Amino acid sequence: MGELMVIRHGHTEWSLSGRHAGRTDVALTEAGEAAASALAPRPAHRRPVAEFSRPLGRAMRTAELAGLTGAEPDPDLLEWDYGGYEG
Repeated sequence: MGELMVIRHGHTEWSLSGRHAGRTDVALTEAGEAAASALAPRPAHRRPVAEFSRPLGRAMRTAELAGLTGAEPDPDLLEWDYGGYEG
């Protein structure tokens, strides 16, 4: 049986203030990048068959820092579109 590893993107300024970013591409904070980098040893001990990410910068950067350099952006993984309630 295979494993499924799910990684949430690191902190952004919006997530720290309780704002919903949805599809707005808010960058990771330094703490968010550090948290993502701290995950790198976990996938390093595995051989992923496939790696997918939301196509937003914060998610792709989290995957990269976590050592998932082969993560392919998948638009079907986009977060909710909050429309006028974004932010």
